[in-house]
Amino acid sequence: MDGKAHSHSYTHRLFDEETENALREIFNKFQREVLDYLVVSKNNPDECPTCGEAEHLATELNRISNGKLKIEIIDKNDDIASKLIIRYTPAFIYGSKRRNIRYYGLPSGQEFAPFIYIHQYIANNEIKLSNETIEIIEAIENPLHIKIFVTPECPYCPLVVDSFNQMGLVNDLLLVETIEAVELPHEADMYGVMYVPYVVLTDPARQKEYGVEPIEVINGYLPPEEMAKVIYNTSKKIKRIG
Repeated sequence: MDGKAHSHSYTHRLFDEETENALREIFNKFQREVLDYLVVSKNNPDECPTCGEAEHLATELNRISNGKLKIEIIDKNDDIASKLIIRYTPAFIYGSKRRNIRYYGLPSGQEFAPFIYIHQYIANNEIKLSNETIEIIEAIENPLHIKIFVTPECPYCPLVVDSFNQMGLVNDLLLVETIEAVELPHEADMYGVMYVPYVVLTDPARQKEYGVEPIEVINGYLPPEEMAKVIYNTSKKIKRIG
């Protein structure tokens, strides 16, 4: 997964046998099927140099999961994609009820683990957050846009992404978007992101805008309970702004 342009088709096996077996074991325990969308730029590969690799990943996971995980590949101009308001490609739109949890870019390196975990949570209706964290998130009454900037090598990023993904399942008023900042630097540059994880909390009414001013920022790792408190307090600010 080197991020090179996809002028050729990908036909090789992406995972070694040990990894395939480990993934197959996870998928076999799914209590229900999960349907994701992978949104790509089919007519403009230059706009999305990792779309080919993302499609290859989707195809391989479809094969390995034996129907438990279905990743449907659609173009960013399709009706479904338009309704979802896709901000970058490739975009993995996870199969949560409101489609409110996304990953922009290629989920490689350290980011592959939370990519798999979110599907387990959805398929098995499980949350691993503490009861205190869940109660804080459940109490949020105002929508909030959460942008998590990560890189594949960042050791703390998966912990932050995993926590926020679960929070998005607990309360679907939260739009949770993970953005691979090396691959998709546009907004990271606008926010002056120097280190990751870097989380920007904004008003979802301005979802289509890039670089919209933050209501709050979380710079670096915080425990889930602390992040939940920041989100709760920020959502209160949105109510006052509105």
